[in-house]
Amino acid sequence: MKERLIIFAIGFMFSCLGIMFFLHFRSVRSGDASLIKRMINAAGEIGIVEQWLEADTLIVKLPKETITVRLNAVDTPGLDSPGGQEGLTFVQSLVGENPVRVLEFRRNTDGEIVGEVYTGENLSLNEELMKVGWAWFYEPDSQKNPYYRELNDSAIREQRGLWLSANPSPPWVTAPRNTAP
Repeated sequence: MKERLIIFAIGFMFSCLGIMFFLHFRSVRSGDASLIKRMINAAGEIGIVEQWLEADTLIVKLPKETITVRLNAVDTPGLDSPGGQEGLTFVQSLVGENPVRVLEFRRNTDGEIVGEVYTGENLSLNEELMKVGWAWFYEPDSQKNPYYRELNDSAIREQRGLWLSANPSPPWVTAPRNTAP
C-alpha cells in the first residue's frame, strides 16, 4: 500500500510538471508571457516610490523598510548627463503614482537592494529602459543574460534613446556602481 502511494505521488508530480511546461510553451508560441515568467513576476514586495535618485535608482517604502533599490543589469546616465533626465522621465511616466513590486536578487555592500522593479501593469522597469535605449546593459550584474544583451544591441542598431547621440559614454567608466554582493 505504501509503495502504491509513493508511486502515485511521483506520477502526480510529473503530471503536474508536464502540464506546467505544456502551458508554458503554448503561451510562448502564442506570444503571451509564459506561465513560468508570470509565476516569477508574481513574487516580490509591493511598495511605494518615495524618491527617484536616477532612472535606475529609487527609494521605495516597502512593508518592513524604506530602502534604496538599484535596477539589476542596467545602468542609466546620471541626471546631469545626456539622457539622464529623459530616462528618469520615462520610468516615472511608467510608474506614475502607483505602487511598484520589488523583486530582490541580492543586497550590495551598502545594503541596497539590487533587483527588478515592476509596475502595476507588470512591466519590468529594467526591461523597458533597455527596450527604449535609456540604459546600458551592465554586465557585472548579469553576465549571462542574453535577453538584456539583445535588447541593448537592438537599441544600438536602431539608434534609440542614448544612441541618438554619436557616442554615449557609460556611467561606470567615470563612476563605478556598487552592486557587489
